[in-house]
Amino acid sequence: MIDLHIHSNYSDGTCSVEEILEIAKSLGLKQIAITDHNILNGSIKASEIADIDFVIGSELTVDYNGTEVHLLAYFPYPSDYKNTQFIINSGQINKKIAIMETIENLNAMGFDLDILEVSKYAKGIVNRVHICMAMKDKGYISSISEGFEKYVGDDCEAYVQSKRTSLFEAIEAVHRDGGLAVVAHPYEYDVNIDQFFNEIIGKIDGIECFHPSASSDQSKHLVDIASKNNKTITGGSDFH
Repeated sequence: MIDLHIHSNYSDGTCSVEEILEIAKSLGLKQIAITDHNILNGSIKASEIADIDFVIGSELTVDYNGTEVHLLAYFPYPSDYKNTQFIINSGQINKKIAIMETIENLNAMGFDLDILEVSKYAKGIVNRVHICMAMKDKGYISSISEGFEKYVGDDCEAYVQSKRTSLFEAIEAVHRDGGLAVVAHPYEYDVNIDQFFNEIIGKIDGIECFHPSASSDQSKHLVDIASKNNKTITGGSDFH
């Protein structure tokens, strides 16, 4: 069994890379990839200490015709990740701006937060989950899920969406670094699946066909699309 979609506390996961490797070993997994959101650091660190088959990766947040899409970038061979890192760095700057604006909106609603205290909860990239952690510790909310439901979820008043790199630009960067570009959990996006893949199938290397968000029929349809187009079929738990 393999799991090619895992998040550590370098992004919005709860476990360290060391803990993830121990869990994977205890479960008897043969191959894993740590694919933190818009950062490679944790995955690179894990690759240096892993005693199971490990693939360096990242889940890049990109834009497709105004829709947020996630692209899994896998690097089966050593690379300097220069082009991908440029995409990541740009995304991190935009993310930080959006997080700061979200905090400003929350403060305008009567909360008392600042980027420095929120950053203390992050191992790597500061995300909305870290805002919620700070809010919870200050007694504003009782759980992380409450924070997302009421204050920083996609449809909440305080939330500010960060600017995104285009899907095709990100794919090109990954390819320049010798990596594989795989579309993550396709059924989570507000797109027509067949039309979506008709437009991008020539650019990507694979499809994440097996994911908790996909039903068995949806997974089968994704496998059919991948197989007919000679694309890699992947799957992962999206463990956080």
